[in-house]
Amino acid sequence: MSQRIVILGAGRFGTHLASRLSEYGCEILIADQDPERVKDLAEDGFHAVQMDVEDEDALKELGVADADAVVVCIGENMQDSILATLTLKQLHAKKIIARAQDGKHADVLDRVGADLVVLPSRDMAYRLAERLRDQAGSDRQQLSGDYQLAQVRLGPPAHGKTLQELGWREQYRVNIVLVSRPAPGGTVRDLEAEPGLKLALHDLCMVVGQRENINRFERENGLPE
Repeated sequence: MSQRIVILGAGRFGTHLASRLSEYGCEILIADQDPERVKDLAEDGFHAVQMDVEDEDALKELGVADADAVVVCIGENMQDSILATLTLKQLHAKKIIARAQDGKHADVLDRVGADLVVLPSRDMAYRLAERLRDQAGSDRQQLSGDYQLAQVRLGPPAHGKTLQELGWREQYRVNIVLVSRPAPGGTVRDLEAEPGLKLALHDLCMVVGQRENINRFERENGLPE
């Protein structure tokens, strides 16, 4: 059974998203206030409706509570996107994804109930950086979706502390699955990531988590280059 996705806002981002999701076999419904945009989308074969995306009654009639996901693509208008996200939360939408204009906008969207916030220019830059790094030989492996397995060489903040004391799982939402430690004679000793394991400078941690969580963990705990 195909996923039903509702997209609020038919600008370039929303339209590109709708086109790609349609290629994946998703059932797409696009809503926008501009009648010309709606007309053009309908002529292109999309199910598009004209409506005020902040109107609670209109959103309810649109069936947002029954959709697999609702994507708020009106990032250019910060107030409208925040109000739409808040209304979707009140209508118990299953999954709310919101496009943000900048970091402050993203923070507000997260606070009012968005399940996932995207910053297109930042996310595109991150993916390009990772692709370039992959071409040069990466220390990360893609697992599923946004999850990765990364190798992080530990810096001073972790030295002499146990995994339990550091509380990384709760703080960064990442899991340490293995620790490799340099040993005499140029060898490497692999250690199980037990709560009581005391870490040391230059330990190599195998970390599993979402890309952004790993990025933050590496910035704050990794060995400076």
